[in-house]
Amino acid sequence: MSTSDIAFSGTSRKETVAESLPELVAGLAVIVLTILGLAGVSPAFLVEIATIVFGVGLLLYGSATLSQLARVVSNHPGLDGAAGVAGGWSILLLAGVAGIILGILALLGVSSIELVAIAVIAFGAAMLISSNASMRLRVIAGAPANVDPVIEQLVRDTASDTAGLQTMTGLSAVVLGILALSGFSPNILVLIALLGLGCFATMTSAFIAGTFARAFHVAARS
Repeated sequence: MSTSDIAFSGTSRKETVAESLPELVAGLAVIVLTILGLAGVSPAFLVEIATIVFGVGLLLYGSATLSQLARVVSNHPGLDGAAGVAGGWSILLLAGVAGIILGILALLGVSSIELVAIAVIAFGAAMLISSNASMRLRVIAGAPANVDPVIEQLVRDTASDTAGLQTMTGLSAVVLGILALSGFSPNILVLIALLGLGCFATMTSAFIAGTFARAFHVAARS
């Protein structure tokens, strides 16, 4: 069964948008914390808190997304590529858990900046690896059947653009995390990496929710 064969009910459409909220809230919180840290307000402490917050947001968003995928698969057992999508999002879940653990250990004073830098590398690597799965899932979630082909193309273009941005953000986080481990202004570099991750989470969740809402509004009028 192809993606275009999936029909989304009104309730599922609302769930698709609602499940972006944890990513949006965590992204906004990380942006605020990192900007304060870059402004000189307890950067060593705030970078640890921001790491935990982003890890929690990633964990909640990944869990909600996998639940959404499970609902789709239960209704459409022959869905192509569902296993690959689940595998990609499982990596994000593991990265979220690892980030939370490393952030807590850093708060306890165990090699603080090194652990936070490793968490950022884990976040970035997970985003790189899962970018294709993210695109696939967003197409599955946002392309209702029996609607104007323009709407379906809009959703596909949005998913593709988001996957590209996710790849660039993940790669940047990995590079900045490695440089931080090398001792080049580690607090500043990790804060910048987390700021980028927070901006990505905020922009993509809001952009995807808006795109899907517009698509479904047009579909309802068709």
